[in-house]
Amino acid sequence: MDILPYRIESTNDLLTSRAGLLPAAHMMQSIGLGQWANQHFPAPKSNRGFTPDVFVNTLVLSLLEGGRCLEDLHHIRDDSALRKLLGLVNVPTADALGNWLRRMGAEGVIAVKEINRKLLSVSLKGRKTITLDMDATLSTSKNSSAQWTYKKCKGYMPIVGHIAETGQILAMEFREGNVPPAANNLEFLQQCELALPKGVSLSALRIDSAGYQVAIIDQCIDRSLKFAIRAKMTPSLKKQIQSLNEAQWQSMQHRNGDLLEDEATTRLVHTMEKSKHAFTLIVQRKRISGQVSLDLEESCDNSETLESNGYIYRAIAVSEEDTLSDSDWIHWYNQRGEHSENRIKELKNDFAADNMPCQSFAANSLYFSLCGLAYNVFALMRMYLPENMKNRRAKTLRLRLFALAGKVVNHSRQLCLKLRNDHCELLKQVVGSMRPILQALS
Repeated sequence: MDILPYRIESTNDLLTSRAGLLPAAHMMQSIGLGQWANQHFPAPKSNRGFTPDVFVNTLVLSLLEGGRCLEDLHHIRDDSALRKLLGLVNVPTADALGNWLRRMGAEGVIAVKEINRKLLSVSLKGRKTITLDMDATLSTSKNSSAQWTYKKCKGYMPIVGHIAETGQILAMEFREGNVPPAANNLEFLQQCELALPKGVSLSALRIDSAGYQVAIIDQCIDRSLKFAIRAKMTPSLKKQIQSLNEAQWQSMQHRNGDLLEDEATTRLVHTMEKSKHAFTLIVQRKRISGQVSLDLEESCDNSETLESNGYIYRAIAVSEEDTLSDSDWIHWYNQRGEHSENRIKELKNDFAADNMPCQSFAANSLYFSLCGLAYNVFALMRMYLPENMKNRRAKTLRLRLFALAGKVVNHSRQLCLKLRNDHCELLKQVVGSMRPILQALS
């Protein structure tokens, strides 16, 4: 008995459901991602082994397409039409990729750093300075080798440095779960600076309370870097705040210039033990009432806040910038929520950086680095998309752009990709928007 009002038949036509990946793949080819991989990764020891570009390009394409694990490589491997359009002759299996990750390990992480520096030189071309946002993040894991974290779960605690101007990852360090977020922040800051392309320097820094350290603040002041670092509520700082009188507070301004009734700011001069310099603290207070109190309790770290006299207080250590008001400083610091925290969420949720595939720490470290590289490729592509797509997450672009159905045919001795009319116009629009960067890189 027929249960469907139509017939299901097979076809030998070359069909793909990922036609929208073509601009991203061609950009990867134009910037020479495969050549960089072959240059910086060790070559295979056997003539029968795949070259590094096969592993790197396939994994990056899989992550762009939405792959969540190594097994998802089969989406690329089984797509004959896409492979023909891109000239992908070799595509590794999940087992082969896993073995390669374990074999490369820490040596591969160093290679990805060099590849990423070259990628950033394309993204930052013409830019002399950058603003750096640093943040550690928890990546939970069921791997037996994962360590217990301060959040009372097993996982890893990588730290990531983002470039605020492009949204790209400057540097990343994969860490065991039992490493505190505040550990070696100064050393990671130095790693980030070493990762910058030639001719680009660090001009500004934003970090959460994990970076509230004497060595970091002193170095920023010595080098005249603009900085905003969330302060910890030490006993001495609490005492300073509680000694303030009402006349010392001024109403905080919203970004649109309106005064906020329940929020106010003031400035303090503060120093820490063994610090070479005193520095400015912008203190912000907010009246506690109803749901606001509940939200604050859920979102604030207790070490960063003080509750007193019906207000909750937070503070930011800042550099000497006469042109910025207290409110300006707070708004500038809060931008790291978009440039760092939300970007890390994208890295983990959209590029599978929270799904470690191996038991080996070194292999997972390399995988995490390649997730970051895929994210940077996507961020570079996003810069040249049409205006209505530039701020879209990968999740959205996968549905609206990457997942376009197409048919590949040979026409007049040339490959031809056929799409539905509106999809064809969309792909032409995207290619047209990206044409300047593709031509410049070719």
